[in-house]
Parts: sequence; structure tokens; C-alpha cells
Amino acid sequence: MADSQTRHGRGLVVVILLGVIFFALLALILLKTGGGKSESKDAPASETLMVLPMRIRIRTEPHARAPVVATATSGERLTLVEDRGAWVKVQTSDNLTGWAERANLERAAEQQRRVARYAAIRKLPPLKGVATERTQLYAGPGIFYPLVGELADGNNVTVFTRDHDFYAIDKDGAIAYADVDAIDVSASGSRQLDVQTSSAEPPPTATSTDTVEAPPAVADTAMTEPPPAEPEPTPQPEEPAERTASVYSAVPPGGTQPEELARVMPRYPAAARRAGVQGPVVVRGIVRRDGTIDNVEVIRDLPYGLGDEARRAVSRWTFRPATYRGEPIDVYYTVTVNFRLQ
Repeated sequence: MADSQTRHGRGLVVVILLGVIFFALLALILLKTGGGKSESKDAPASETLMVLPMRIRIRTEPHARAPVVATATSGERLTLVEDRGAWVKVQTSDNLTGWAERANLERAAEQQRRVARYAAIRKLPPLKGVATERTQLYAGPGIFYPLVGELADGNNVTVFTRDHDFYAIDKDGAIAYADVDAIDVSASGSRQLDVQTSSAEPPPTATSTDTVEAPPAVADTAMTEPPPAEPEPTPQPEEPAERTASVYSAVPPGGTQPEELARVMPRYPAAARRAGVQGPVVVRGIVRRDGTIDNVEVIRDLPYGLGDEARRAVSRWTFRPATYRGEPIDVYYTVTVNFRLQ
């Protein structure tokens, strides 16, 4: 009987010891799991976001009517605390915390993509322009992008390309976008082509105007052009001009300019003539090594199809290609087509 009680006591001690060991191991597992969660929760706090617009408001709650606790300006970096999609909780350099609209901020990877896109745009041949009215500047080609600045009426600008209804222009070494209606792209330095017609004459047929090829020295009774003038020299670096995908933005010093061999005269649409629309259309394309021109785009447009007519006609021109070091090269080529009513 005594032996049975002894064995029973020893078994109870073993069970208690196993229980203690089990709960100790469980406590260690829980502590480690909790510590991991704490570290992952704190991880996003190290990420920073950069402010895009000129100024943003940081609010107490994630909605536009909440009170403002702080402001931040373009280029300022904020620490990310919490991300809720359209709104993010951020901390300023003064340790003030609040909510800002996500669309006004960008991550490091987003900034790298934007800078790379700007670098590619800046390799395009620049055009001179002037602001004809006060206009806002955006971070991208649309009014839904953040505002990044403003142009005053009369400001001179450098235009690189057109993206939908916006020009990509130079802004303090970066790129901003302005409404095309607020920028006048000048014709200085580009080749000129005059397309003249009478507002009273009947619409010309496609066979008489759209497909007529003429060398630069030949004049047309309805459409005249002056002899091609040498473009104004532009400052060139001693090294070859920057190239985009093997296309020169300008002929390097010592090279020869592309020479027009045959021109197709643009048609003056009847609707534009009846509406009294006239003015310059600026188009730009790439003169290839084989003397053809492609990638023709309308930089400055006019209504009633004038821009499309200019683009279609210039796309059919032929050239003696530009050369550099004795070899033909691909180079950008800009033409101003002046539609005029007599």
C-alpha cells in the first residue's frame, strides 16, 4: 500500500513539472511573436514621402474639412506613419502628426520614375515659347495632377513636347506641364512654309492640292512659299548634341542640315476657310537616313483640321538626309506651316 502511494506521488510530480515546462515554452513563443509584430508595425515609420505641390495642408483627420495642424511645401519630406489609400498619416520635421492627401506625395521609387521621364523629355529639341496668359503648372499632363507652380503672362518658356492638351516645359531644371492654349510656340529658328488661299474661292479638290509635290523653289498660284531660308544658328556644344534612341536633337557642328527635295503642300480645309481660321501650325518629325520623315507630331495646333493637314503633308516630304562625319544621321526636324487667308 505504501509503495502504491509513493508511485502515485512521483507520477503527480512528473505531471506538474511537464506542465510547468509547457507553459514556460508557450510564454516564450508568445513573447517572440509579440515582439515580431511590434517590429513590423514600426517598420513603415522609416519611409519618407516627398511633397509635390507648392504647398499642402496636414489635417487632424483624413478628410478635407478637418482642421489644419501644419503645412508643408514642395520638396519637403514627411515621415509615413499610416497609409489609408487616398489619405496617409505623416509626421513633419517638427514632430507634428496629421493626415495628408496621398496624391500630393510621392515615394522614392515614384520620384525616380518621374525624374527618368523628365530626363528623356529634356533630350528632345527645345522650342521657344511665351505665356500669353497667366496659367497654372502641373506635375503631369492633366489638371488632376498636383499643382507645382504658375506662369505669369509674358513669361518666356522652353517647350520640349506636347502631351495631349499640355506642353512639357522647363521649370527650374525640371519639367512642368502647361495648357497649350496659354503658350504661344514661336516660329523662330524653324523652317517656314506658307499656305495661302482666298476665303471666297471654292474648296480645292484633293487631287489638285493634297498630293501635289513641289520643290522648294516652285510657287503655286493658290499656295505660295518663300525660298527656304537658312535656319538661325543655335548654340551647339563642342561634342555631338544629345541623342534619344540614336536620333540627334540637332545636327552636330561640322555636319550638314537635311535638305528638302520635294514637298507636299497641305490642303486648306474648306471649314477652316469659311470660319476664317488662319495662323501658324508647328509640326516636328524625324528625318531618317534614307530621306524619309516619320514620327511627325503637331506641336502647335489650329482647329478645323489645320494641324492634321499640316502633319499629313509633311509626313510625305522627302529629303537629302543630314550628315555628320560624312555619314547620314537621323535628326529632328521642325516646320512652321503658316495658313493664311488672302
